[in-house]
Amino acid sequence: MYDNSWKKILALVVMVLLFAISIPPSINGQHIQEDMNISYQRLCNGILRGNIDLTYDVDDIPSTIRPESDIARVDLYINYFVSGIGAKFIVPFFPYRTVPIELSVEDVPEWCTVSVSPGVVYPRLDYKKAKFPEHAIVSISLTPNAPAFQMFSIKVKARAHSIQGPFGLITFVGCSENYIPIELKPGYYSNFQYEYQTYIEMSPDEVKNVPINITSYSNARTRLLFEIVDPKEGWGTSINSDIFLGTTVLGEDPTGTVHFSIHSPSDFGYHEVEEFNVRVKTVAAGHPEAGIDNTTILQFTVSCKGN
Repeated sequence: MYDNSWKKILALVVMVLLFAISIPPSINGQHIQEDMNISYQRLCNGILRGNIDLTYDVDDIPSTIRPESDIARVDLYINYFVSGIGAKFIVPFFPYRTVPIELSVEDVPEWCTVSVSPGVVYPRLDYKKAKFPEHAIVSISLTPNAPAFQMFSIKVKARAHSIQGPFGLITFVGCSENYIPIELKPGYYSNFQYEYQTYIEMSPDEVKNVPINITSYSNARTRLLFEIVDPKEGWGTSINSDIFLGTTVLGEDPTGTVHFSIHSPSDFGYHEVEEFNVRVKTVAAGHPEAGIDNTTILQFTVSCKGN
């Protein structure tokens, strides 16, 4: 019973001495206070120092985040402990005390949406790191305006308020803040608008060039590859093999035009109809692995109008 008594007495003595040291000097009984920030600074300093440790598993971060479709979820771990002279003896005076830690995000680009859940965690007050830290999830999504393949970072902020003594006369544990950056890379977003004449009337043995006007709404400079699917026997058809389009995300021209050339055979009969398909594949310029699965089929109907 007496083994712990001396520890409690020692802790009380330490707190009293530190409290006396923390009282600001005075002149003629009046405390010196240069501005309102002094009292806040004393609250943040306290007898003991609060420490927030933030970590996350880098394996949770995908190589890229595709705008509009992907949501990256990062497991954030929060540990809180106090340090300073007498911490080992003072902390036991606050059994089962928890410390609210507010979580928020900063430095978020306008094309990025980030949330942290929960927004507040409650670790137990201790002078050593917990074996099992508190846990939160950081969710990250992007809009199509996110520039593809360009690294950026967000900042997760954690803040713990001070722990006050009776009547606020003494600050046992100062407030604390910490930040952790999370680096991410937007993926490729493929989106194009094609404007062209879908129904074409032709005479036998006639050549027509059909313009295909293209506007890119993608987030990277893109190479578009064109291929005529199952060419018709007796017909002459050709199209540009590829074209490069810029992106408005980088201030580039996102428009371009290719031509689909059709040469009808001399025996093309009156009111005969033929269907043509053009396959378009889009690939992010400089990143052939990105977007190759994005395929669009452009359809054309050719009808003979006779002589």
